[in-house]
Parts: sequence; C-alpha cells; structure tokens
Amino acid sequence: MFLRRLSFLNERIRSPQVYPFSIPAFAADTASLKRAFQGVDMVIVAASTAKYTREVALVALETGIDYLDIQYSTKKLAILNSLAEKINIANCYFITDGGFHPGIPAALVRFVAQYFDRMEKAIVGSVIKIDWASLSMAESSMNEFIEELSDYSALFFKEGHWKKAKMMGMVDYITMDFGREFNLQYCVPMFLEEMRCLPEKYPSLQETGFFVGGFNWFVDWIILPIAMVAWKIWPKGSIGLIRRLMVWGLTTFSKPPYGTMLKVEAQGEKEGRLHVTDVVIYHEDGYKLTAIPVVACLLQYLNGSIRKPGLWLQANLVEPNQFLKDMELMGVEIRINNRCLS
Repeated sequence: MFLRRLSFLNERIRSPQVYPFSIPAFAADTASLKRAFQGVDMVIVAASTAKYTREVALVALETGIDYLDIQYSTKKLAILNSLAEKINIANCYFITDGGFHPGIPAALVRFVAQYFDRMEKAIVGSVIKIDWASLSMAESSMNEFIEELSDYSALFFKEGHWKKAKMMGMVDYITMDFGREFNLQYCVPMFLEEMRCLPEKYPSLQETGFFVGGFNWFVDWIILPIAMVAWKIWPKGSIGLIRRLMVWGLTTFSKPPYGTMLKVEAQGEKEGRLHVTDVVIYHEDGYKLTAIPVVACLLQYLNGSIRKPGLWLQANLVEPNQFLKDMELMGVEIRINNRCLS
C-alpha cells in the first residue's frame, strides 16, 4: 500500500516538487485504513497482491477519497464492478488496471486510430525479459500469480467476434517482430478487460487483441503445461509445488537480453489507400515501465482532464496523445512508424 496526498505532484515532470510522508496502515484492518485515509486525496494500491481489494475500496468510499490500483486480477475486477454503483453515488474516481499491461495496450490502439480513416486491424504484443534471479519474489505474490494462470483467458477478436484461442497445436499463436535484441517472438492471446470495448468504439475493426510473449523456453514448454495439469487435478494442494517449479524455472533459465516492450501493429485505410502504423514502447526496466504510465495517468487526473466519477480502466480513461508524450518525457522510448502500402 502506498499512501500519499497527491497535491504535491507537479506537471513539470522533469523536476517535480515532492513532499513525502508515510502513514502506517494495515490493509486487513479497516480502522487502520480509516485513520490513514484522513486528509488524503487518493489511495494508490501498489501492493503485489489484490487480496484486500474490497477492504481498501470500501474504506476509500466511506472516507470519500479516490482510488487507483496496478494489479492484474480477475477477482479484483469482479469486486470493483460489484461496487460500481456505490462508486458513482459517492462521486468518487476509481481507476483500475493501472501499469503497462494492463494499462497501456488499449491506449495504444486508441492512439493509432488517429492515423486511419478506417482502422481494420490493431494487434498489441509484448515481450518481457526480466533477470528473475536478481529479484525477491514473495510467496503470497507467486501464489496469486499461479491462481491467475489457472483463470487465464485466451480471448482475442477476429472476424467480428471474440473467440477463444486453440492453445493445442499453436493454431492461434502469432509471431511478432519486436526488433532490437528480441526480434521474432511467439506470442499467445491474453485477454485484457480494457480491450473489450475497442470493437464497439471502432466498428471497422476486424481484428484486435493482446498477445504476450513467453518467459523462457523451459518455463513455457515444460513447467507451464505441468502446472496447468497439476492445478486441474489438485487445485489448492499443488500450489506449493507449482510455485517452487516456477521460481526455479524463472531464475535458472531466464537469460539476457533483458527489457520490456509493447508493440501495436495496425492496418487500415487512409484517404482510400492501404496504410500501416506500428508503435513500439520500450524500457529496459519492467518495474519502471509499470510505474511511469501510472504517473502519466495521475498527471491527467491532477489537471482535471480525466476526472469522471465512476469506475474506469486506465487504458480506456487517459487521453492517449498526452499519455504517450508524458511517458516519453519520463524516459520511455517510443517509436512510431507510418507507411503507405498502396
């Protein structure tokens, strides 16, 4: 949990005036949260677990403050959606699914839409290469990560409807050229709630979705299949074994180069001609690429341009041009490539 009065943030990103203070709080203790939330404008939930989403959200509503989180969790989304009416009644601003994925992919699609009169395809892919051996992974965080894998949704949008990927035989895998040291990577569909609204927003869109690259060859092709089978046979009892296998596989077989990248490949019509636009977002540090989009979102929150009461997904709420511009000012490498094919 990270608590801070947000009024200290300054729109001059390169030289913000920061006046930090800390307040001890325990997410499971509502009385503790109530004391901590006094005089606070927003709570930013930056914990590695979404276990206490309901407790934090309810106290935020009771004290009348705003809320932002950075976890990827289907259970978290279900809890917040169940509170949507209360959020509106309280006139609070709740932003969920912050960070880079979820958090950026749908914003990237919204960004590239301006380059087309008719956008027909917009595929977002990611590659995340981390030096896992240098990290300290909490047992609770790994357990939650494994539980999310068991609830993994492999939906993507094609030919006018959402379809579930056929994972056997690699039928619905894609390859994407990320350039740099990563080059061609296999990517599998991973449904993000922020992508759901895109076909409705852009009716000409025939193909979209988010696709994620693998961890490393050993985890992808050996440990994950074993883990999925073990989870189905012995759901809760196998979690310790799966966790140990995952940590061992990630720390043993993940090799350089390291870095985190998102890429959108979009295609459509511009002035009657076939047009293609690619946008690549890169940072060598995946943790910074999680924090920077959140700050870029908060800058729009602070200037009032995205203050709309209710429950929002970061990628659907931010104004994408300013969002990317602010991320670039904070050290994210952004490359845009437009070309006409006919």
